[in-house]
Amino acid sequence: MSRSTFGVARLAVGLVTALALVLVGSQPATATGSTPPPGSWQLTNIGQRICIPADESWWTYFWITIDGEWSTPIEVGARGLPAGTTTSLPHAPIPPGSSDGSRALNLIAMTLPPLPFGVYQPELTASDGVVTQSVPVTIKVQERWGC
Repeated sequence: MSRSTFGVARLAVGLVTALALVLVGSQPATATGSTPPPGSWQLTNIGQRICIPADESWWTYFWITIDGEWSTPIEVGARGLPAGTTTSLPHAPIPPGSSDGSRALNLIAMTLPPLPFGVYQPELTASDGVVTQSVPVTIKVQERWGC
């Protein structure tokens, strides 16, 4: 597949992601019997990973999901990213509310620089100003795209 085809595919994925986030963000969050006790929340580890080709700049995103309820805004971010990575958040912070952890409340979009082969394991973070939580994500850099 040519490099321009990959660019078009990445753009299409980005547009679909943005539309999905708008649709998800427009629905009210709900709480269920499986949520943590009132006033507590948990950043949910949904096992996110991406496998990308080595030595190419790459655009991707990771979802932020939270289980529970919170009364103060939750700031989200990422740490331990490969040097040269740029990130953006379409909706920050996450306003007070509740969720059952089954759908994304935000996403962290990032542009990764050309990376050498290897496995990178940065963390997504969430903080209400008192408690900070993190979950791992995996970036596997290999011969070609796809896990």
